[in-house]
Amino acid sequence: MTEIALPALRGRNPLGLFAALGVLDVVSHALPDRAITLHWTEGLEPHAVLGGADSLEQIIDLCDQDRERWASSPVLAWGPDGVPLDDLKPSLPDLRQWIEVTAATYWKTGDDRDIALLTGLVAEGAAAGKGDAKPTHFHFTAGQQKFLVMVRLLQREVTAEHFREALVGPWSYTSTLPVLGWDARGERVWALRGFNPSGDKKRGVPGADWLAFLGLRYFPVALHTDRRGVVQLATTGCELGWKSGSFSWPLWGVPLTSDVVASLLADTRILLMAAHSRRRLGVTEVMTAGIRRSDQGGYGSFGPPSPAGVAGRQPARNGKTLTR
Repeated sequence: MTEIALPALRGRNPLGLFAALGVLDVVSHALPDRAITLHWTEGLEPHAVLGGADSLEQIIDLCDQDRERWASSPVLAWGPDGVPLDDLKPSLPDLRQWIEVTAATYWKTGDDRDIALLTGLVAEGAAAGKGDAKPTHFHFTAGQQKFLVMVRLLQREVTAEHFREALVGPWSYTSTLPVLGWDARGERVWALRGFNPSGDKKRGVPGADWLAFLGLRYFPVALHTDRRGVVQLATTGCELGWKSGSFSWPLWGVPLTSDVVASLLADTRILLMAAHSRRRLGVTEVMTAGIRRSDQGGYGSFGPPSPAGVAGRQPARNGKTLTR
């Protein structure tokens, strides 16, 4: 089986992880008669390797063709009274209708990608304090940054060359297209600057951000009820807490198909296994990155990723962080 290295998609960076999963989703659906797989190299900078495609050029072409498909998807195009939603926080009645309309596309076409992606963004009945829908824990935008407006702009403007940069690098960080905030290397730390960088225009890697958006389908959200009867939104791989918490994920060294990857990411037992037990299952390491949100509007960011278990911390399980 042909294996294509994607050296710019590095598994220890959440953006690289999400984008690699987006590539896996795109190519798996475009080439349904092939066993398309994903795995990670080992070493200081594990990167993605896609199996089953013919060439890098084919992968880039498929990503660009797939991007066009999403322009008419109800995930991006639906809204009450025909006006597309601008964020992932509609009223609960609108949320229910959004889910119903998106699910109907599956029954009409047999294509489950729309509803699968939507389940990685919102969950029916999940409400924030003001009564509107509460989105995935990976919703890092706030204030004037409207998530769906940003994603629609990426969908329209990302090009094949953006995908090439995303997959093979180097990441130049020259684009002013929207940045969704998942790049652990992109956090602007004030302590390292001579001035507050908050007014700077944040630059990113738009091809990676678009693919990472598609990769959220592998991290579905759902309602979680604790022993006290308190209902909260749970995002696969994340602690339940909103203002601060962590995201934990495995990297695997054996080629896995899309369905197997989805099962692996959802299995919290993998995250808590001893290293030698994980390796028997093909998992090379487990990473953890903190999730922080600012007091000014709730903008989110990932902290520096590190191997799980460092400093006495274990990955999140069932919404809680275990300590030794």
